[in-house]
Amino acid sequence: MKAQHSTTDDQSELFIVVDKRDRIVGYRTRHDCHHDKALIHRGANLVIFDDLGRTLLQKRSKTKDIRPGYWQNAVGGHVSKGESYQKAMVRESEEELGIRVPVRFYKKFLFGYANETEMEAVYIATCNGPFHPNQTEIDHVTFMHKNELQRSHSSGKVKLTELAEYIFELVGYL
Repeated sequence: MKAQHSTTDDQSELFIVVDKRDRIVGYRTRHDCHHDKALIHRGANLVIFDDLGRTLLQKRSKTKDIRPGYWQNAVGGHVSKGESYQKAMVRESEEELGIRVPVRFYKKFLFGYANETEMEAVYIATCNGPFHPNQTEIDHVTFMHKNELQRSHSSGKVKLTELAEYIFELVGYL
């Protein structure tokens, strides 16, 4: 999906490119990876639950290069050169929500969008906040109960990214 608007995402940022077995084969820019399905790049995502069993959703900033204004799971980002998936998840949690929280690995899988392919690692955490959303990355965060998310998603009130939809299905929330 080509950005048709001004973005705050650095299009020259280098992503780790991997093969289908998650072995590093090189590095390419954000722009290249987001416009070529053959360039599999590493992503990390975090699903946060609170003590009441609700999940945290974030509404992506309208300045994001991909899926601006869509809702997704609590944290999502890319793995930088020299980082593990888990270190990337800790870094992204700090950058996006201003939190340091222990994360637990859940699952890794290959995920294809219309114009890109990512090797995704999903983590789970429990956290009640407070959260300090990075206004460059996030417009809004909110907790939702499972049935509220299902209703809001099916009615179109909450438009999830394709990946968030898949992740919420994986964790039994959709």
